[in-house]
Amino acid sequence: MSDMRRRGRLLVAAAIAFTAATHAAALHGQTMRTLTSSRQLWDEEPLTVEVEYGAGTLEVRPLQDQDLLYRMEMRYDAERVSPVAEFDTARRVLELGSRFHRRGGPDHEKSKAEIELTDRVPLDLGLHFGAGSAEMDLGGLRIQNLQLETGASETTLRIGTPNPIAARRVELKAGAAELNVVGLGNLRAEELVFQGGVGSTTLDFSGAWNRNATAHVQMGMGEVVLRFPRSLGVRIDRSSFLTSFDAEGFQRRDDAYFSDNWNSASHQLTVDVEAAFGAVEIEWID
Repeated sequence: MSDMRRRGRLLVAAAIAFTAATHAAALHGQTMRTLTSSRQLWDEEPLTVEVEYGAGTLEVRPLQDQDLLYRMEMRYDAERVSPVAEFDTARRVLELGSRFHRRGGPDHEKSKAEIELTDRVPLDLGLHFGAGSAEMDLGGLRIQNLQLETGASETTLRIGTPNPIAARRVELKAGAAELNVVGLGNLRAEELVFQGGVGSTTLDFSGAWNRNATAHVQMGMGEVVLRFPRSLGVRIDRSSFLTSFDAEGFQRRDDAYFSDNWNSASHQLTVDVEAAFGAVEIEWID
């Protein structure tokens, strides 16, 4: 076979491969859908909201429109994902987000959901996020109870303004993730529980403290940074194995560590730290 004929066949094969790849990409583009969903606000009775989002980019924030209960915009792959916007009036449960109906396939870089929630209704809020990145701002929402669970993700949770009501319990769970939580004091929670696997977590307890509280921090093989405002009295009960601990700004009494202002602080936080491997670091903030 001559070199010219061989080059011709190679060019034809390359053209066929390019055409097939382009066609597959076009077909994938055709499966991307956009959904906008909202619901009118009829009353201000307490509500359970469950947000479940498997993969992509997720944003959660307070709703500006006072006449709506929620508003959601989503871009999703219809071949793999089914959007969810369901309200059970009898149980007063609102479910938002997406569910996988087929795993695998193209990556989730183009998938995105923006969810806005009313600040007029007391909420038991569950946020369940898988892979990707999430930015959540719950400042000003009426949080009764909060549960956040993340997978292999980069997640930032902010509580920029005080909770109008006192939260009873806050549960945070992170897998192989990077989790950054800012403004935990603004939740005004009686109890906070954090459970981490493999990853890096920052828990920032700044905010408008108006009560005493307890926190339970359990870490696997990652690193957790605890950031405390200098005005807050802090006690740390430490139970750890092969875990480094920075106790700057604390005085040890028996098996506990007390901040220098423990006796004089207006509000006190008791933190029980249990860590297997990794590091626990303390940072003081003004």
